[in-house]
Amino acid sequence: MQQQIGEQGSPQRWIFFILIAGLIAITVLFVISRILQHSGPELLNSPYSVETSLRLYTIGTTQFMVPENTVRRPEQRNLQQLKKLDLILLWPTLEGFSLDTQVAFNDVTKDSRLIFASLSQPPQPISTSERLYSVYSQHFVGDTIEGPAALIGFRMSKESGFSGEVIYFKPDETAPFVARCIKPVENTPTFCMRDIILDNGAQLNYRFRLKLLAEWRKLDTTMRSKFSDYQRR
Repeated sequence: MQQQIGEQGSPQRWIFFILIAGLIAITVLFVISRILQHSGPELLNSPYSVETSLRLYTIGTTQFMVPENTVRRPEQRNLQQLKKLDLILLWPTLEGFSLDTQVAFNDVTKDSRLIFASLSQPPQPISTSERLYSVYSQHFVGDTIEGPAALIGFRMSKESGFSGEVIYFKPDETAPFVARCIKPVENTPTFCMRDIILDNGAQLNYRFRLKLLAEWRKLDTTMRSKFSDYQRR
């Protein structure tokens, strides 16, 4: 009789131990998740800040108030006057780094929604739109490339200094959207660049993955609006 009870109790003891082990594992995972929630950027050695308070920067003669978590380079966060300010934003919200978006901020694939932006104030700022007919069009080669969302593209000649690039633009517009797109290294995603001129002569350069070119209208309008809001009046 005692042997039968022992045999019947053995599986119950194993179930008890499994339940205890499961509770311990859940507790450990919970503790780790709480640590990552509060210390994620430090543990992942992230170069970005989660601080969302506004910081004042003077670029040339123009002042900008930007959230600290949008500043890309750590060494720029404690400065006030710069020749160029480098920023990083997540499309489509154009928000900066946060614990909830840290995975997206480490995405280097062709599907990345990161936008890298730079603010400067050169002596004679000129946009990519202004360069279309005076510079780029002089070096177009080959047939027209059909781009997304009514854009067309042309490859640039090897002698142009823009070899390997494709210039995409919207034809038949007074101030057409124009972007330079390039694959920096073989087997790496293509990125596109655009320069626009803000109020007071400040120049905004922003870079994005080729996939976002399909949203060029919303992208350009939203970037202009966001950085106009950043300017201190």
